[in-house]
Amino acid sequence: MLKRWYENSLKPDYRAKDLLSIDWAEFKANGIKFVFLDIDNTLAKHGSRQADDYAREAVNLIESFDLSICILSNALSDRIADYANSLNVSYMAQANKPSTKKILRKLTELNLQPEQTLMIGDQIFTDIWAGKRAGCVTIMVEQRFANEAIQIRFKRKLERFLFNRYEKFS
Repeated sequence: MLKRWYENSLKPDYRAKDLLSIDWAEFKANGIKFVFLDIDNTLAKHGSRQADDYAREAVNLIESFDLSICILSNALSDRIADYANSLNVSYMAQANKPSTKKILRKLTELNLQPEQTLMIGDQIFTDIWAGKRAGCVTIMVEQRFANEAIQIRFKRKLERFLFNRYEKFS
């Protein structure tokens, strides 16, 4: 039962080292038009209010394939607004991932289907689960920074357990 839940709800469709190693041309060729990006440990160090060189390079690369971006974060609006503005991209804060409410609202607003959308993040219990529940294509990237809050470190242990148990059998 746990394996089925993992396969259906939590297993990322793709895994990548980071945003720069993703084959954006392939996703564009397969009909992807929009990208939701998590911020903390996907684009930035937790708590960042301004983009660093890596985030600017990643956003420029994604946009070079004519893909639109929205930062989707569970964090508070003021910090996410500052960060998104430093990259000149749209954002949705307080998303309550794995809730799909804000994802589906944005897709309706843009008249896009979930399968035309990527959800990219570094955690399966928030980013990937939300993307899977909404019907988006999901990509899990490796976390950028090791220093994390205790509750996130606990979730990482659960993620490792699931990966170690089920990825080798997939």
